Amino acid sequence: MRRRFGIWLVAFALVSVPLPAAATPAVGLPPPVEAFPVPPPPRLTAQSWILYDDTYGVTLAEYRADAERPMASTTKIMTALVALDRADPEDLVPVSAEAAAVGESEIGLVPGEEFLLRTLLVAMLVRSANDAALAIAEYAGGSVDGFVALMNAKAAELGLAHTRFANPHGLDAPGHYSSARDLLTMARVAMDDPEFARAVRTRKVTLRPAPDGTERVADATNLLLSEYPGAIGVKTGYTGRAGLVLVAAAERDGRRLYAVVMGSDGSGAHFADASALLDYGFGMFDVVPAVMTGRLSPPAKDPDVVTAAELEALVHVGAVPTEPPAASPEVVGDAAPPTPAETVRRGRPPSRLGEVLAWFPRLWGWTGGDG
Repeated sequence: MRRRFGIWLVAFALVSVPLPAAATPAVGLPPPVEAFPVPPPPRLTAQSWILYDDTYGVTLAEYRADAERPMASTTKIMTALVALDRADPEDLVPVSAEAAAVGESEIGLVPGEEFLLRTLLVAMLVRSANDAALAIAEYAGGSVDGFVALMNAKAAELGLAHTRFANPHGLDAPGHYSSARDLLTMARVAMDDPEFARAVRTRKVTLRPAPDGTERVADATNLLLSEYPGAIGVKTGYTGRAGLVLVAAAERDGRRLYAVVMGSDGSGAHFADASALLDYGFGMFDVVPAVMTGRLSPPAKDPDVVTAAELEALVHVGAVPTEPPAASPEVVGDAAPPTPAETVRRGRPPSRLGEVLAWFPRLWGWTGGDG
């Protein structure tokens, strides 16, 4: 286990309780007490945002995460998802005159060229190339309109209630919007695809020279890949209406975090906002043993059972109380300012372990939830 083993966590014994391995940690801890103040999330320029621990399946902090806003080129996360559903990365994709002329951020495609779908996906996700996005949409959807219909169908399939697509590239358009929470869902699904995951952590894209000999080499628009330790993707965006948008992911010490910021304001503000959230998530939350005292049973022979020695909980650093709380924690309403998670758990199915551990707080008169 990592740091702060000297902190007294829960003073009870759990003796020889074999439990299903699939439901390992689901431990609710008392909220922070006055002796251990919990710092609030950082102040950001973003108009809406969310911070999520993917390893433990919990939202650590959020602000207006369901607000519907223009999403700019983070649109291309869904473009890639639909393309990978509909076509093979080894397919040859033709470049039309319409795709080559789309404008704004481009990689310099020329009408009549053909590229592997894989190559165009990398150009789209790394350089944020609109010409690549349009070529992909025309090929995978039969037409741009047909592809956009597939994008909206995929959004409905994923339960994205605050998302609507009008194009595959993200340029401002009526009825084209998403939310921080929906972008998080898209990114998590997309990152499960190895093709997508490899593309979004690529720092430079190189296409063969154009027919006129022009070199086509571009650095990633996501500067966190080279500037933030542990960064692994995923997508930047900017338009006049959307402001600066970023879906960021990073891994450290066995944990993966996602930070989504929308409407950041100022040069590089989306990178600063996402970095501040990731720093907060990695620095202000830690994994601690769920049981630190008591007699533990020896390792079971049955591979489907675990002992208390294997249990973990994710809590605020310094948030473990030295004595049981005197009353139930206060419930914060939806209109409250952004607040961090106080107690969290992995998103696993309920188990006998959860039932056993949930009983102990009642000895203290505490009825708070487990996150």
